[in-house]
Amino acid sequence: MYTGPSKNPLLPSDFEDSSSPDSPDNDNPKESNEDNQNGNDETVDNNDSSDNQQNINNAEVSWTTAKKNMSRYASGTSKNYKRAVSSYVKAHGGAKNAAKSASGGIRSTVNLGQFLTSSSNQGIRETLSQYQIDYEGRTAKDILTDVINQLAPIPVTKEDSVARKALIRTMEVLYEKIEDENNDITTLDKIDKDLLNDMIPIQIESYIYERIINDLGSRIETNSSSPTDAISKENEIKEYINSKVETTLNGKDFSRLDFNNNLNKEVENLYKQCYKVMEDMV
Repeated sequence: MYTGPSKNPLLPSDFEDSSSPDSPDNDNPKESNEDNQNGNDETVDNNDSSDNQQNINNAEVSWTTAKKNMSRYASGTSKNYKRAVSSYVKAHGGAKNAAKSASGGIRSTVNLGQFLTSSSNQGIRETLSQYQIDYEGRTAKDILTDVINQLAPIPVTKEDSVARKALIRTMEVLYEKIEDENNDITTLDKIDKDLLNDMIPIQIESYIYERIINDLGSRIETNSSSPTDAISKENEIKEYINSKVETTLNGKDFSRLDFNNNLNKEVENLYKQCYKVMEDMV
């Protein structure tokens, strides 16, 4: 189970460090309620600080709150999934730091933008040739699988894994939007400016969702009353994130962005806007 951004992200997820100063984790909803009643509901200082150690301490404290809030929501003790998501963003140090640390999401969003822009401007065949992807005699689904492997290769780190999962979901949506009876290269000729504007928000919301499930999904699995209940809770969070990202990015014309010109900062700002909306909702 993920124990917060203060841990070494290269260590396996089940690594336990007996020397860690982190307080014991509490998955018991009853005990979590008692903590809340006793006023042990930590808050986050989102102000920038030059004291790195203080930032680490704040992150550790607030991560406990994020885990407890998700456990309460999963167990049914609380129905406030907005608070669970908000405290999760705060556990990263706020929207700014959550966006800055979303390196895999930013990278995969830029890569997707490059692919879609190229497909829209110069055609899918020329684009696939540039990516050295064979397309003759192949189905659109198989072609898009190769595109995924180009844009988000087999993951090495947790962050890479989250970004790849998000891109797979995005490509599934793209395929559903362009699927027709031909199911070949001509199907992909439908990629245009409108699809670009549809798919970038979907990629961002997919990453934000996959990241929170990767970090706190064990809380939902452990504290939900059944597998069906856990799936329902995850879907509720997914729909909430989707609605917030869609509202935040509504009306933006991503076709005007030059994805080939190092847009990492611009895309990071898109993530920051989305995280900020969720951080402020309690």
